Formats: sequence, structure tokens, C-alpha cells
Amino acid sequence: MTGRTLSHYQVLEKLGEGGMGVVYKARDLELGRLVALKVLTAEAMASEDRKRRFIQEARAASALNHPNIITIYEIAHVDGLDCIVMEYVDGRPLKSLIPPQGLPAREAAGYAAQIAGALAVAHGAGIVHRDIKPANILVTAAGLAKVLDFGLAKLTERASLSDTDLTATSGPRSEATERGVILGTVNYMSPEQAEGKEVDARSDVFSLGVVIYEMLSGRRPFQGDSQLSTLMAILRETPPPVEDAELNRIVRRALEKDREARYSSGAEMARALGEYRQAQASGAIRAVDLAERIRRPRVAIPAAVALLAAIGAGAWGWQRAARGRWARETAIPEVARLAAQGKYPAAVDLAREADNYAPGDPRLVKLWPEISRRISVDTSPAGADVHFKPYAAPDSEWRYLGKSPLDRVVIPEGHYLWRLSKEGYETTHGVAWLSTHQLAFKLDPSGTVPAEMVSVPSADFSKGINGLGALGPYPLGHYLIDRFEVTNKMFKEFVDRGGYQKKEFWKEPFVRGKRTLSFDEAMGEFADKTGRPGPATWEAGSYPEGQEEYPVSGVSWYEAAAYAEFAGKKLPTIVHWYRAAEVLAGEYIVPRSNFAGKGLARVGTYKGAGPFGTYDMAGNVKEWCWNQTGDGLRFILGGSWNEPVYQFTDPDARAPFDRSATNGFRCVRYTAAIGEALLAPRQRNYRDYSKEKPVSEEVFRAYRSNFTYDRTDLKATVDAVDESSPHWVKQKVSFNAAYGGERITAYLFLPKAGPAPFQVVAYHASAGAYGAPSSANLVEMERIDFIIRSGRALLYPVLKGMYERR
Repeated sequence: MTGRTLSHYQVLEKLGEGGMGVVYKARDLELGRLVALKVLTAEAMASEDRKRRFIQEARAASALNHPNIITIYEIAHVDGLDCIVMEYVDGRPLKSLIPPQGLPAREAAGYAAQIAGALAVAHGAGIVHRDIKPANILVTAAGLAKVLDFGLAKLTERASLSDTDLTATSGPRSEATERGVILGTVNYMSPEQAEGKEVDARSDVFSLGVVIYEMLSGRRPFQGDSQLSTLMAILRETPPPVEDAELNRIVRRALEKDREARYSSGAEMARALGEYRQAQASGAIRAVDLAERIRRPRVAIPAAVALLAAIGAGAWGWQRAARGRWARETAIPEVARLAAQGKYPAAVDLAREADNYAPGDPRLVKLWPEISRRISVDTSPAGADVHFKPYAAPDSEWRYLGKSPLDRVVIPEGHYLWRLSKEGYETTHGVAWLSTHQLAFKLDPSGTVPAEMVSVPSADFSKGINGLGALGPYPLGHYLIDRFEVTNKMFKEFVDRGGYQKKEFWKEPFVRGKRTLSFDEAMGEFADKTGRPGPATWEAGSYPEGQEEYPVSGVSWYEAAAYAEFAGKKLPTIVHWYRAAEVLAGEYIVPRSNFAGKGLARVGTYKGAGPFGTYDMAGNVKEWCWNQTGDGLRFILGGSWNEPVYQFTDPDARAPFDRSATNGFRCVRYTAAIGEALLAPRQRNYRDYSKEKPVSEEVFRAYRSNFTYDRTDLKATVDAVDESSPHWVKQKVSFNAAYGGERITAYLFLPKAGPAPFQVVAYHASAGAYGAPSSANLVEMERIDFIIRSGRALLYPVLKGMYERR
């Protein structure tokens, strides 16, 4: 392979080899940087399970963002080879740095703290590494540890997963995914891993405990003559203690056989290691430290004191200089790289640490405004604990900012979920978008907000909506709105309590065209598939099995309004709906909402939160609102799972008897009377292009001249090829733009079925592509793949403003 060029990567030398692949040092000829190229072995290519885990490694690692985790740049298929392109680290495996007598406690704790920090990020994202060992940790000359090889990673429990999903593991001995298969390296396995049980973050904690023990003693804590005897040692034996008493306490807890007794995650273990290192740095030297340094009996006390002082001063100076070099040579360049990738939380965390050792560094001074901003946070009442976390990582851990009011505190650039909590008040959630610098939250007294609802504070509302024009200004009072759409389980209570027989819930006249139906006539319309009262998607008076937490669907406006009366609530006006949904933040909300085209999802599965803590207002089911149009239809907003993403913004309206499978709703509760203007009908005002007059030829030629360009050589290249799909070959291509010396990236999908030449469909993606961070996951593919399956080629260009070209 040496000297060979794969795509735009020139292979320079072989770095290492493992069971999954061979790693090469290579040069990126386009960006002029060194990279590590991991190529799947021919043996692994023959196994679909191994190939799947190879890709899983890249996806797991690329989802993580931390200076102690190897950065994944790209997954490529070139010349029949599957490759992962990753950050090149000029370092040595930790395994090669451990001498027979072990490392000094301070050095071992430093590496351990970095590894635990990396695991904290992984565990916060729901990823378990499953194979932590010294061979999977690289250490640079500056002492920076990098965790690699997430090839055995498994996503941990998510609220949307079933019990069978949670117990599934995979292994090299089986092509299938099944429980009971042992993965990982035997000497570093947790007891539950050794027994083939399901694992979680605490398994990595155990493995890290094994690594720390080996760093301190030079030997593994569990070692047998065979794999079986080693597994038995892990399950039964307790290794002798290491010398450092405090580190031994940390290691002992990490190596508990009962995982309930271990640290709960990498984050908790990182805190324990951080406290240990802080105590060491403060100069708290105990008797055991003295014994480690002097090693001689009956040393005179004055000599010992002098020796300790000299050692302490020298060690402090050496450590300070080493940390300064690390900050200048490693940390600050890494901050710049993270900033260029838009990974601001990780950039700020690393910048704060670097600032301790290289204060005033001009590069860092310049970077701070790029990676952070100052905000103020007020709450009513004051004294609330303020937490936040990235909007793009809703499953990560909350970060504590302080007690309100907070004035001009520094946070990473980006948009965030917020949590405000104070004893005696409801915990309040919110979202602040990118440009927000002043946040204000009103807390409701405990017991005033039902568990299924969120609070929307009073405000003056004014917004322009496509197809409606200006809404407002309106002074909106405080109100409550359902956190999720009304579920099948909730609607079943209405059905079981005779909701379809009780006229008091059906307040509005049943109007179809120019005719008003009687109550009995209308109830005849509202039947399920078997003729029983209920939504059109139900059978025998009930919802499909296992879908109690899915949104109710197949309901008319009348049924939605009747349920709201039954629940002591109302259907929202379109103004109240748009206030809670915040459609102008669609570029953040839509990519995390159910427009997947695959069907309904359990409420809350998707994490596209609105500004006040609502979910699924974009996609999933369309939501009935109170207001009529001028022609007697009723508004139904937010779009559904099988519609274009712009339906989140655009107002749709349907006949109130419409019972499409995409129709659902959520309710509001007003805490004060609302004006008639908010309940009044609203006329949609779409422009009718069929009635427009064409412009003159002269005007058209002038307009067309804006789109002329020199037809020069495109210099097109094929940069990567992916043949993993059974239906098509995916090519990543690039070519010259007609402006600015730019290169355009596009994805060309060539069908495997049918003869060439292919008819080509060029696809202009919808607004979702303008909010998505990476073209590695193309939006809407699940809704346009039928084009390729039909025997046509599909060209998906990354246009200006999309993905990496934002």
C-alpha cells in the first residue's frame, strides 16, 4: 500500500494492524494534512457483521467531540476498500509507556483523568466503548491521551428503544445480533461483559480501573493461564492494593464486582480523579509520599524537610513548564480546530484549561470571541439554579452555570437547552437560539402546571407567517400547552368514558358544506375501521397494540375539540400555536423532528424542542387548531411525518370532518380569557401564479443575464465510492463552481438494477439541508430513494448554504 493514492489520500507508511483493519499514515493531498487511514482487512470484508462494526466504529467516534478522542474525518469506499479517515496522532500506545515497575502515581492519574474525561463525553452521548485497554490509547509527546477504536461501541438505552433492543449485543463469533456474545479484550473485561450480559457505562469504568491498576503496578490485576482462568479471576478474585492509598480507593471502587457499587459513569470517575489531582497539585503530601521519595530509614527530619521542599519546588516548576508547553503546542491549536468545526462547547472547555497555563496567549485571546459569548440570565423569582446543555446534544449531561441573576457570564457559542429549578417552584425548561444574549424566565409555583403541560409566559406576539401575512401584534396572556401531542392512551380514556355519546363535549355545530348534521348523523361519521366509535386508524374501539404512547391519529377537528372539552382544555388558536412552536427557529428544530417519511413515532422520540419545552410540533402528526379559514376549513399546523419540512411553517387547512391518518392534535389551557380577535376566522392569502402576466422579453433577458457564466472545464473528480447499499452505488463527486474559485460537492446515486445510460434526476433539497451540519447524513433520502430504485440516477448537490457550505 505504501506510495499508493486512495482518492486524495497518499499512503506514506503502515502504522499498525488489528483484528478489524490495518492503519496507515497518509497525506490528504487536498488539505495538505497528515491523516490516519484505517483500511478494513480482506478477512473482515468477507464478513457483513465485521464490516458493519467497522462502520459502527466510525459513526460512534464521529458523534463524539472531545480533545481526548480521535477525530473521525470521513468514511470512504475507494478502489474496493472500506476506509475510515481520522486524525493522525504522533504518539505511542499507552501500553508501550508502562514500565515493569509501573508509572509514577501523578503521571498515571494524569492519563487516567484524560481517559475518564473522554468516556464522560461518550457516556453522555449514550455510547459505551466496550474495549478500553492501553493498546487503544495513544499518548503524544506532550502527554495528551487519545482514546481510539470504538469498533465495539454499543448505543445504550434510549427512551424510544424496546426491551429487546436494550439486551442486544453483537460479536465476532456470530453474524447475528444476539444476547450472550462476549465482546472486548479478556484481561480488561467487566464481570458482566465476561458473563455475556448487557453492558452500560459502568463496564467502561471497570475497564478503566484495570488500566489504572496496570499503569500503577506494571501488571494486570486479573491474569490467568488461559482466557477461561482469566475470566474466572475477573469474576471471583480481588487483586492486591496499589501503593498510593487515594488512588487505590478510586481503583477499588472502579473494580467492584457489583456494578451498582462502581462509579456510575466516566463523568463521576473523572470528578474523583480530578479531586485527587487537585489535592496532589496543592502540595498535600502524606506519609506515603514521603516513603515513596526517601526510601531510607531514620532520615533526619530537617534533611527530609529540605529534601521535600527541593523536590516540591522542582516538581512544581517542571510541571508548570510542561503544562505551558502542552497549552501552547497542543491545546490552543486544538481549540482552533474545534472552533473551525463549530464544536464550541469542547473548544471552550479546552480553552479554559489552556488559559490556566498560558494566560494571555494572543492566539487564545483571538479565539475567545469566536468560540464563546456573554449572556445574562434573570429569573422571576431570583435564586434559581441555572443549567444548560447543547441543543444538538439533548442526551448529554446538564452543565451548571450558577444561581440567577447571572450577569454577562461566558458560555460556548451555539444554541442551548436551559433548565431553571428552585425549591417551591416548577422546574422550567427553555431554549435559547444563537443570537440570544439576555434570557429571562418566569417560574411557576409548584403544583400549578400539570405534568403533561408546559408554561408559556405572557408576551406581545407579532409574527409574519407565509400564507397568512402578519399575525399581531397581540398581547398574549400566560397559558399552558401540552408538552407532547395527545396520545392513543389519553384518547382511549375519552372513548372508554363514553365521550362519543355525551353531547356536552361536542360544542360546535356539525357543518358539512351548506348542511348542518344532527348529533347522531355526525357520530355515524366518527367510527373506526370496524364501525366502533373512535379514530379512523383504530380497530374494535382501540389503538394498534404497543402504540399507547404514539400520537392519536385519524381524528377530525370535531373529535379533537370534543376531547379538549373532556380534558378541561381547548384547541389552541393559530396564534397560540405559533407562539409555542417558534417556526422561525425551524433550521434547528426541523432536523431533529419526525419528517423521516417512515411513519409515526412515539411522542418525544425526536428531540426537536420548542422554546418552552414542547416536542413534536414539527412533524409526526399535523395538529388541529381552533380557527377557521374564510371558506369553512379548519387550520391544521406543523406538518406530518410524510410531508415536506416546510409544512412546519406553512399553514394547512382541512375540512373539519377530515379524518386522515396524519391528523392529530395537542391542547392548551388558558389562565385568563382571550379576545375574540384570536378566535376569529383567518383567510389564507396565497399568490395565484396562474393569473400572473409574463414579463416582456427585454426584462426576461436582463434577468437571465444574472445567471450567465463561462463554460470552463469542471475538473470533476470522484472522491469516494460507497457500494454498501443493495440498491445503488453512491459516489461523492466534486467539480469547479462558476464563481469564486469554489468546489461543489455532490452525491451521485447510480442504480444497481437496470442498464445504463440512466436518466438523471437532480434534486434540490428542502430547507432541512440548510440547517443540517454535515452531508454525511443527507436529509430526505428516505423519501426520494424510490427514484433510484426505479432505475434512474439521482444527483444530490450540496448547494451554497447547505451542510458544509453554510
